[in-house]
Amino acid sequence: MLLRNIQRQTIRLFSRSSTVTSSYNQVVRKTVSDIHQFHQSQKPISVVTAHDFITAKLVDAGDIDICLVGDSLANTTLGYQDTNELTLEEMLYHVKSVSRGNDKSLIIADLPFGSFEASVEQATKSAIKLVQQGKAQGVKLEGGNKENIPTIEKLISVGIPVMGHVGLTPQKHNALGGFKLQGKDAKGALDIYQECLNLQRAGVFAIVLECIPNKIAQFITEHLNVPTIGIGAGPYTSGQVLVISDMLELKNPEESHIAKFVKPYAHFYQLGVDAMKQYKSDVESKKFPLADEHGYKVKKDVFEQFKNEAQKL
Repeated sequence: MLLRNIQRQTIRLFSRSSTVTSSYNQVVRKTVSDIHQFHQSQKPISVVTAHDFITAKLVDAGDIDICLVGDSLANTTLGYQDTNELTLEEMLYHVKSVSRGNDKSLIIADLPFGSFEASVEQATKSAIKLVQQGKAQGVKLEGGNKENIPTIEKLISVGIPVMGHVGLTPQKHNALGGFKLQGKDAKGALDIYQECLNLQRAGVFAIVLECIPNKIAQFITEHLNVPTIGIGAGPYTSGQVLVISDMLELKNPEESHIAKFVKPYAHFYQLGVDAMKQYKSDVESKKFPLADEHGYKVKKDVFEQFKNEAQKL
């Protein structure tokens, strides 16, 4: 009963009516309340990451439920080797860009490594910056251990919705021994489930389950009252999330590791390379630009006047 009351309070605290619209374009943005309604009606929840204005526009046009500004942008967009290299200021820059490009999705931003671990106060300042300046509607925080719970409760108390993240938590890959399946044995699976229970009690509105066995994810999903968002966690979660550069194949597939759980829905990289090669060929063969099709004309008398004056220079 206590847990249900906390959840009801959480939904009321964070949820404006889903009829809230922008005064400029009258576009309805999804809210935490909408996500809970999807969950209650068993409507699968779609989540895709975005890292700038253009990718945010794609997510928006696709009517994706949640647009996650994930710290994966460190690797996919900024060329870092490790997500832990990403700073709060860099994250804020990208959250602002995404917010300008997306009007309909619930926008959630990752708290990057080093921006919340030192203290509850540090985490609160970081989260407020992403919401206040970046215009995110909430934040995602990795880990459901007891040390993180006071931080999550504080963020929720000041009106910032929090999404949890358990299983493979990339910011802790050094401690986990790399990027690999989690919850393979009973103890590991129980630890993940306990973290989910901790997060649920703290009041998170959803939990990402990353890289854990299908059946473990299914059990956890069936025994929680908040939606689960899977990535490499099988088909039985409340929703799914993919990194946009993976699902659109924005990177060279020959140079990039494609995880087993990724399904490419387009092949932007090869399309882009083919376009570049065709452009170069057209320039070298003078097929582009064409005078009439791509150029602008000038009136004859204007050109004659220009030519006469130019010859005097």
